[in-house]
Amino acid sequence: MTTGERIKGLRQELGMSQAELGEKIGVKTPAIYKYENGLVVNLKRSTIEKLATALNVSPSYLMGFDGEEKPLTVSDEGLNEVTSIFERLSPDNRAKLLELSRLYLDAQNKNEGKK
Repeated sequence: MTTGERIKGLRQELGMSQAELGEKIGVKTPAIYKYENGLVVNLKRSTIEKLATALNVSPSYLMGFDGEEKPLTVSDEGLNEVTSIFERLSPDNRAKLLELSRLYLDAQNKNEGKK
């Protein structure tokens, strides 16, 4: 499977149009069409990272370095695992995890604001 096929398949799985994906990563719809159809051979690293983030996969999966299996996404099962881990942490480590989670959320919100 090519990178373009992965992009298209993932986009469709998420129910996203080419225009919506383009908006998420800061490019116009024709660019997404070109990525999906292999008309752009050497994608910039920054573009790959933005695409991977928007499509909820790792850059290495998107490029085909992680094999053909799609990585797991955080589903209800993943949320249950996170809750289970949190419950087993000491009070100090719970506080640290919450602080770290807030930092990630702040960084994510700042990155979304730049788009």
